[in-house]
Amino acid sequence: MQKDPRAAQPEMSPHEPSRDVAGNGETVATDNPRFSADELKELARFWSERVDGLSMYLQVRAPSELSHREEIITAKEKMQKALGSLKGKSGFDRADIQRVMDTVAEMKGNGGRAKIIFICSREKLWREFNLAGEFPTRVDVGSTFTLAPLLAQEQRQKRYCIALADRNTARLLLLEAGQIAEHSRILDEEREKIRTTGTGKSAHLERHKDEQVKRHYQYLAEHLLHYHEHKDYDWLMIGCRDEMWPDIEAELHPGLKRILAGRFVVDPGLAPAEEIREKAQAIVDRRDRAEEAGLVERAVVGSSTKGLGAVGLREVMDALEKGEVRTLLFPAGDLSDERGMSLCENCGHLEGREMRACPLCRGRMRRFAHAEEAVLRHALGRGIEVRRIRWAKLPPPNEIAARLRFRAEANAPVAVAS
Repeated sequence: MQKDPRAAQPEMSPHEPSRDVAGNGETVATDNPRFSADELKELARFWSERVDGLSMYLQVRAPSELSHREEIITAKEKMQKALGSLKGKSGFDRADIQRVMDTVAEMKGNGGRAKIIFICSREKLWREFNLAGEFPTRVDVGSTFTLAPLLAQEQRQKRYCIALADRNTARLLLLEAGQIAEHSRILDEEREKIRTTGTGKSAHLERHKDEQVKRHYQYLAEHLLHYHEHKDYDWLMIGCRDEMWPDIEAELHPGLKRILAGRFVVDPGLAPAEEIREKAQAIVDRRDRAEEAGLVERAVVGSSTKGLGAVGLREVMDALEKGEVRTLLFPAGDLSDERGMSLCENCGHLEGREMRACPLCRGRMRRFAHAEEAVLRHALGRGIEVRRIRWAKLPPPNEIAARLRFRAEANAPVAVAS
């Protein structure tokens, strides 16, 4: 009887979030591959009447030293502008600005990850993250931290397990936010390489080897199922030669077939990581394009027919207030509408105008310079998915839409009848 291949196997996740506590009481997060919900909620609660919270997003790509220098110059210019806006405001420690600039200057591509920093020196708060994903370079200073890029990116981030296999080899890789890493060759077996030809007296041997191949693919499928059940990845891709696919597919559990994002042709034993990444990323991009197009179309059509869609800031706000929203849709960049918005810190009520007290619960209203920051905080903790739309085009002028769970006015007659 074979030993259970799932026993005592390490998880696929390569890193766990690590936290270092500096001697001055600040907490610094280092090289986190993903952002936890608790960390996000902690930053979302931050509010300062002294307008002394600084947020920085910087994406530095390593290949071109010239582009690296240009990114650094752009970030420094933005930080100098932010520093100038703080003149006369005693609540902000300018030494932190220098610390940020020194941190940026020392970056050498940052392993392809974005550098994200949140600071409030008065609260002795410094949060620093190195995250996978695409983030716009920006520096903001305000009463609150700029979280919209972070929240939307983290909620849409999917991890793809890539299984490469033939009759003698099995490799597992993880693709996340365009970055790929190999996690296991533990499925390679130290045995005689299996051949596919043979007649006459060798027929029995060939049948025996076919059974070995079957067990090999079963072994792979069991590992894949184990890792998925432990939430080590979200979607699966298979890389193999065409003639191998029927045998591999036959051993996949129905649960794995449901999350199969696609397959591509490759030599499992010889393909370099970059070739694998390019072929896998092409599948991811096609899926994202199709999914985004479908989401936007359903939102637009639903809005025009009074169905399950909302388009524009006012209509989306109204749907949020009624608890109708399933998915918020934002553009990949900033909202084109620069109007601010007020949010009740108690009940989450949204108002376009500036108000001190909530008209519903009399709780304190907080004013956000950018409407999306208030809208996204309202969504946080309410089970609302947030999607940054990269490929499809959201309708102007606000470039915001929503896919709805239901429409309250459509259900009103049913509610009255019941």
